[in-house]
Amino acid sequence: MSKITRRRVLAGVVALAASAGLAACGSKNSDETTTTAAATETTAAATETTAATETTAALTGTGKTIAIVSPYYSNQPATKEVVDAFKTAAEAKGYTVTLVDTKGDLAAVNGEMTNAVSQKASAIVLGMGDPKEFSAGLKAAKDASVPVFGLDAGSADGVTANFTSDNEFLGKTSAQALLDAVAPGKNVIVIHFDPFEPVRLRGAAARELFTAQGVTVLEDIQGDPADSTGFAKTTILDLLTKYPKGKLDGIWVAWDASALGAYQATVEAGRTEVKVVGVDGQDFARAEIKKADSNWIATVRQDWAGIANKAVTDIDALLNGGAAPAAVVVVPGELITAANA
Repeated sequence: MSKITRRRVLAGVVALAASAGLAACGSKNSDETTTTAAATETTAAATETTAATETTAALTGTGKTIAIVSPYYSNQPATKEVVDAFKTAAEAKGYTVTLVDTKGDLAAVNGEMTNAVSQKASAIVLGMGDPKEFSAGLKAAKDASVPVFGLDAGSADGVTANFTSDNEFLGKTSAQALLDAVAPGKNVIVIHFDPFEPVRLRGAAARELFTAQGVTVLEDIQGDPADSTGFAKTTILDLLTKYPKGKLDGIWVAWDASALGAYQATVEAGRTEVKVVGVDGQDFARAEIKKADSNWIATVRQDWAGIANKAVTDIDALLNGGAAPAAVVVVPGELITAANA
């Protein structure tokens, strides 16, 4: 064999070896890529399975219905706020949530509760209203072992739990804010609504403070939840004539929708020396309070989102085998003035 031939053979062997080496490396890289891809797919599948499991676990209300019955949903901004927050939170857990608004017809609440029982609701929620007015509906629910809960609705036989604010705090805090603003004035008007237990409690707390501080309650008026703003405005316009400047220092109102009417009356009559306070912390109240030189000087915010979320959490626990909550579950409130409105 010539030297040239030997060199060509040797070159061919080297090239073949190199090709084999490259092929081997390519095979190894391919195997590693395949293994990595498989591992990635396995991890992704595991992640999806975990996420699906967590989602399923979170949807503890699937297949269950919560029936909300409210006499004030369309009449009272606070009622709508807490009911809407509850509905959203419950639906996020998978519950089917129905809502009936009786539009001020308290007698109709009993019939709607009975309907909810016949439709196999897992639970009934009262969107405010005095449960003592709903004894027939409560009995129907109790006989069928359907738990009933209140959203700021008061307590009664047949109500498993009422989720509400600390109404004594709301009453005393708002009353003290009024006294601080009118000092040394001592003449006030009160607008309350005793048939509704939470409002009765805050009214009683305000009166107790007024009595302790030597305040004269010139008029103690029962408001009208069906026409909160209109009734309060008309009533206060008349009373501003009865009590001219120097005879009236402030107006304490148990809920913001009525406080709005009282405030509008003072502005319309040019009597902004008379200070106004309310309760609820509604957006329209905060908007007026934050205005420069406003004589609506305070409200006490009820944490409706907090009340709704606490109610959903506790109801969900009970419907899934947990313990019943306390008969009254209280969520704190907050004083709102121009400084934080």
